[in-house]
Amino acid sequence: MARKVLVILILAALVATGAFAQKNSITYDVGPTLVGLGFNALENIIPEDGVSGNGLGFAFQYERNLFKMLSVAGRFAYLSINGGYTDNSYGINLGLDMNMSSYSIEGHVRYYPFFGSFFLDGTLGYANFSAAFNGQALIDNIPRVISFDESGNYMKVGAKIGWRISLGSNGGFTIEPAFGYYHGIALGDSVGQKFSDRVPGEGDVKNLFDMFEKLMFVGGPRLSLGFGWSF
Repeated sequence: MARKVLVILILAALVATGAFAQKNSITYDVGPTLVGLGFNALENIIPEDGVSGNGLGFAFQYERNLFKMLSVAGRFAYLSINGGYTDNSYGINLGLDMNMSSYSIEGHVRYYPFFGSFFLDGTLGYANFSAAFNGQALIDNIPRVISFDESGNYMKVGAKIGWRISLGSNGGFTIEPAFGYYHGIALGDSVGQKFSDRVPGEGDVKNLFDMFEKLMFVGGPRLSLGFGWSF
C-alpha cells in the first residue's frame, strides 16, 4: 500500500511539474550567418588579385520543456562557402572554383540544474559535408584540369552550456548565448579520405579537408547567439 501511494505521489509531482513548466521556444542562431558573412569579405581580407568569396549560413531550433529542469530540442543548421581564384600571369588562364557546404539535423537534451536560464546541453545528430573543386592549375609546370566533387556522412555528438533568457515573465522575446564543442564521426570514408584515394600524394589537401570537417562544417568549437520567442 505504501509503495502504491509513493508511486502515485511521484507521478502527481511529475505531472504537476510538467504542467507548470511546459514552454516552447523557437530561435534563430546568427552564428552560422556571421561565418557566411565573413567569407563574403574574403577578397578584402586576402590581399591577392583574383580572389573572390561568398558564404551563407543559418540555423533554426525548436525547444520543448518537458519539465522545469528538462527539455528536448530539434535543430537544423546549414553552412555554405564559395571561393575562387584566377591567375593569368603565366600566359594561360588558370583558375579554381571551390564550394564546400554542410547541413545537420540535431537532437538536443537540455538540463536546467538551477531552475533558471542556465542549461547543460547534450547533442546527437547527423551531418552531411560536401566539397567540390573545379578549374585548371599548374602541376609540375603542366596545366592540368582539376575536378573533384564528393560528400560524406557523419554522426555528430557534442555538448555545450548556455543561457536561455526570456524578457517576459511567461516567455516572450528570448536571447540564447551558448558555447560548446561538436565532434564528427565519419560514417564510411570522410571527404578528405575520398580525395586522398583519388589523388594519391596530395596529403596537404587531405589535411585541409580534414581541418574543415573537424573545425567548421561538422565539428569544432561552437559559439552561438540565438534570437527568438518563447511561449
